[in-house]
Amino acid sequence: MLFNKKYNVTIKNRNITLEAKSGTNLYKLLKENDIPISSLCNGNGQCGKCKVKISSPAGGEINKPTKKDRLILALMNLENGYRLACEYIIRSDIVVDTEEWNVSSGKDPDILGVKKKNKDAAEEEQKPAEEIKVKDEEPGPEEDFESVESSESQNQSEYKADYEPEVKEGEEGGVSVEEDEDQTYGVRDGLLLIQYPGGVKYYVYAAGINNIASEGLVKISEPLTDILDNNILSDFIHDNIDIPDLDRVIIILDKEYFNGEIFFKLVNYHSFEIGTLKCEVLQPYNDPKNLLTFLRLLNSVNGQNLQVALDNLRFSYFLKDGIFYFLNSEYVSDTIDIDRLLTTGKNPIIDIADDLTHVTMKDDLKEPDSIALPALLKTIKILMRIGAVNNNFVLKDRNELVDELKLEHLVKFSKRNEGNMFYIYRKKDVEIFLSQQMLDQLRELKIYLMTLTDFVQKELGNIENIIIQNLTHYDYLVNNLFDLSILPKYYSKKTKFYSGDPTILASKFFTEQDVKTFIESRISDMREIELYKNEEFNKRYDKIERKLTS
Repeated sequence: MLFNKKYNVTIKNRNITLEAKSGTNLYKLLKENDIPISSLCNGNGQCGKCKVKISSPAGGEINKPTKKDRLILALMNLENGYRLACEYIIRSDIVVDTEEWNVSSGKDPDILGVKKKNKDAAEEEQKPAEEIKVKDEEPGPEEDFESVESSESQNQSEYKADYEPEVKEGEEGGVSVEEDEDQTYGVRDGLLLIQYPGGVKYYVYAAGINNIASEGLVKISEPLTDILDNNILSDFIHDNIDIPDLDRVIIILDKEYFNGEIFFKLVNYHSFEIGTLKCEVLQPYNDPKNLLTFLRLLNSVNGQNLQVALDNLRFSYFLKDGIFYFLNSEYVSDTIDIDRLLTTGKNPIIDIADDLTHVTMKDDLKEPDSIALPALLKTIKILMRIGAVNNNFVLKDRNELVDELKLEHLVKFSKRNEGNMFYIYRKKDVEIFLSQQMLDQLRELKIYLMTLTDFVQKELGNIENIIIQNLTHYDYLVNNLFDLSILPKYYSKKTKFYSGDPTILASKFFTEQDVKTFIESRISDMREIELYKNEEFNKRYDKIERKLTS
């Protein structure tokens, strides 16, 4: 079969040859084999840092650029064989150079594509490569991404760029080139400052590569609000962050502080200027979770996408033709105690054997204190397979299973307070179990998600993608949701999973002159639908609930 075929991947700058199955993602292959590869987004196609040069050992063609390749990399890069490792799917023997641009020139060709060379820059380029210092950048994973689609379909159709730059006469890479030799043209470099516990996280946005160029954490006890109130923001940046020619800063606060304009009932937007420095402040409106939701929307501004946050089920969102539908599911989703299912301790069970006989902990030298959601869902799948849990998420009583199950399974069933339980782990004072109450929560989640997708598809418009969000990353979470039919299987190839801190996504605002312009160019109107009051939604909800519980 095609995907059983194997190819050689030669890492040119390390004299290493790896073997990979057809369809393997290049970024994952490099990471799994401890080949250093930079990334600020864990290979999610967000940052552009995993750029590598690829060639064919036999002189053949390499993969054509994906939409994300074309969005992030300059044309001169693409023509010279550069690709994003996270976007490259191995389908032939290839030679990869992970340090090509550092070795050959010491300068990133992306930057040269949008900045006219002044005298100093030209002189620097004439220096030998070894004389030009290139600052090492450590990868800083901020957001994990997992898609349930095949890698090939990701490259061919599912990703959509926020915009396709039109290259006109007198332009390079879609960025206008003027006559002033010292100016960077188009969108200027920017700085993103985020209030973190114990310090200020920063990301430096480089207009030349249209992405994050560097990042770090300034450990400081003084909060950003005090820095702003004391008018020492310029001094703070100058003393702690290496960024020349700065004219724009976006500041993200963890609580509401300034009066400003409210966007979508999610964030409070405030702006001011310090000399020529334009400062914009994003702060959560009412609830801290609202800021996360607002930033997560930046993954949804293209196409007709339904966004569902597992860690905030009260509000879901659907975007269509620039209209932002705010789906208020308060009271409906309050019956689902999703926090209980998502919360894990310091040493959770992360996997369970297919025969249910033993478990894998995060740290095998310590007793487990919880179970991660994917391991819990896998346990339920196995119990369904052996007939201990039915399709309506009902855990059978031990007496019903005496003649059906092996003894090693049967001893794990018990009853507490008239409720059925299945012990996943029991030793000394540690008890980790699956209860009927937890199964009831999953059934409620299934009813809600099936109703939500059905309502949006029929009443608002065709769902092109479902985007599942959660702060914590869980391997195979979305696959498990489909395996248990908690999500309608119809959407299995249209569902993406984003996790982690989404604040890095605020760097997308630098592609426009300010945050307000970015929003207005993509979202024209907002409409709130209170689902718990909506007759059509409740009618569908009751119908699906009756079907599942009958």
